[in-house]
Amino acid sequence: MKKTLLALLITTLATTGAQAAERAMRILLVNDDGCDSVGTLSLQEKLAAKGFDVWMVAPATNQSGIGSAITFKPNKIFDVKKIGDKRYCFPGTPADALDFGLLGVLKENPPDLVISGVNDGPNTGVTQINSGTVGAAARAIRYGYPAIAASIGYLLTVEEQKAGWPSTHKYWPDSVDYVVSLVDKLHDKWQPGQALLPVGSGLSINYPPLSKSAIKGEKYIGNEQFPQPQHSYTLLEDGRAQQVLSEKILTPSEADTDSGWLNKGYITLTVFDGQWNAPQYEAQYQALLR
Repeated sequence: MKKTLLALLITTLATTGAQAAERAMRILLVNDDGCDSVGTLSLQEKLAAKGFDVWMVAPATNQSGIGSAITFKPNKIFDVKKIGDKRYCFPGTPADALDFGLLGVLKENPPDLVISGVNDGPNTGVTQINSGTVGAAARAIRYGYPAIAASIGYLLTVEEQKAGWPSTHKYWPDSVDYVVSLVDKLHDKWQPGQALLPVGSGLSINYPPLSKSAIKGEKYIGNEQFPQPQHSYTLLEDGRAQQVLSEKILTPSEADTDSGWLNKGYITLTVFDGQWNAPQYEAQYQALLR
């Protein structure tokens, strides 16, 4: 009798283990471009076609530049819309959409990976600070989930700006394919229940708006420490203020920065965390504030 029960237990455990190993890798997609974003919708379709279990929760409207802001109103009822299989529009910020995905839709079945993007426009230099794309990914990392933020850049010319960044839209599908290729590489090494990326970290990807043949390679580089502002303000005579785009933004830099390497035609990869800690400066602060 004991041998029969033991055999049954071993069989059950083996079956459970096999089922776990066969489970599709679960991915949550978010963005700051809105739930009709071509970059995110096509990413979901391409990943799902490869057999991944892919869920999308995105803001109902474009929320670019809103950073990591959230809507904190306990007991508020949100008018969420399900727009397709495993697709939701959430009336809030990118970080709200992430929270709804992790703490609502997938609360009982958490994702193995969070991907924010693929975003329309670069998130290098100062834009990384206010990026809703990066903000959502950083929030996921802070919760303990591996996350990737992905964007495609702009060709910084007046002609491209006036035409609505045509090169970005032309090569957007290539940037999506690149992200899919990275997920494939991660999947090859993945074991259910194990961390997909180094714990507490994530990856910010910026893809050049160029043909595949024109891309020069990949460059791992940190976000520049003291980036140029995107804009300034002019004080008007009536007391109001007008926001003015910085001319330097449309002057492509080729400096040794994430923005510079992207402008030179490289896919930039920036490893980041969600901690906002800088313990290396503690001794200096103790001396200053003694």
